[in-house]
Amino acid sequence: MATVSRSPFGNLVRQSREAVGLSQRALAQRVGLDVSYINRLESGERRPRRRTVLKLAASLGISGPELDAWFAACDLTPIPLLSGLSAAREAMAPAAAAVGGLPQSSSDPLALWEALAAIGLDEHGLRRLLKNLAAAPTRRQQAAAMVAATLDIVTDYLAAPVNRAIIPAAGGQHRLLAAHIMQRLLLQSMAEAAAVGVYQFLLVLAPGTEEALYRPLQTALSMAAAPRYQLDFCLQPTPLGLGDAVLRAAEWVGQEVCLVLLPDEMVDHRTSRTMPRELQHMRRAVMDRPTIPLIAVEAVPKSRLPLGGVVRLGAAANGARLFHVEELLEKPPLSHPILAAETSRSIVGRYFLPPEIFAALEQVRQSGSHPLELTAALEYMRQQGTTIYAYELKKSRRDLGGVIERAGGLLGDL
Repeated sequence: MATVSRSPFGNLVRQSREAVGLSQRALAQRVGLDVSYINRLESGERRPRRRTVLKLAASLGISGPELDAWFAACDLTPIPLLSGLSAAREAMAPAAAAVGGLPQSSSDPLALWEALAAIGLDEHGLRRLLKNLAAAPTRRQQAAAMVAATLDIVTDYLAAPVNRAIIPAAGGQHRLLAAHIMQRLLLQSMAEAAAVGVYQFLLVLAPGTEEALYRPLQTALSMAAAPRYQLDFCLQPTPLGLGDAVLRAAEWVGQEVCLVLLPDEMVDHRTSRTMPRELQHMRRAVMDRPTIPLIAVEAVPKSRLPLGGVVRLGAAANGARLFHVEELLEKPPLSHPILAAETSRSIVGRYFLPPEIFAALEQVRQSGSHPLELTAALEYMRQQGTTIYAYELKKSRRDLGGVIERAGGLLGDL
């Protein structure tokens, strides 16, 4: 007569093993465990983890309600969700396989469970969640909305081609603005970036401004029930050029594509949704060309071209308003031929940049360039054979420097 285990789970394993005619040793070999471990499980001396339960169940053909009974016998949360995920898993299988995600077999509960655990849905968290489902109906409804919103956030984050944005804000003209105005400009830049899936932001600040700019924004973002954005900062002690500001973010960005937004180049309030839509088009171009720099440009009067970065456009690329870049120059002298070219455009402070930009910035810095300009690094990459694209915006932007200059002129007339 078989010995009855002190563990309900041990009895279930033993009964299922004997039903298919396996010895403890044969079962151990199937699941890659030591036979002594199987013996201790069946005798109730060991309590298995979910992974072990799933491996044993798969080997013995246990599924559905019977598998839920196994979980309950181990004091583990039954997961009928796993079987309910099959249809959704099949729908997402091609995309998941393309990025090395979930395996193709939707009948593998172990793979599904490990995929859920990989995004934080671990045993402890699920057990606490299900234990508290007896709360009041209104609280359950609010909780359901929070969970749904969080899953949307996670899905968008995993799907976004660009997750990190650098927002330089240490230039001299930024220091002329009151803190609350600068905070608004930073939030506007973050909102633009968030519209294309960015969730991590790095503010490049002047020394002494972190308490006025970073701390209030960080406090506000951290109050969310499911924190969506991560905000960091670094300091640029001296404003030595946009390239210098971007280079200070190299370690933070790592080997990812990043977005650079200049908060002093603002979208007209009457067309506040224009720039996010333009960035959406740029993001789609980046998805097709993930290692290629892409910059925003616009047509401006010839008199304004020498005031900033200039590009000379080449042939149109495969996409609306997308062009190859033939030349880049920062604040060209009035005698430079790039200013006379019909295809010259002004650079707008929106850049999608591959991680190779940091090596290019280092090369330009070593050449003695001062200040260190991002435009010079992009031109260096182009000369080294990197294809660079420009996306021509439909709408013009307002530059903070121009706004301050016009305000100064008005004050001078008083």
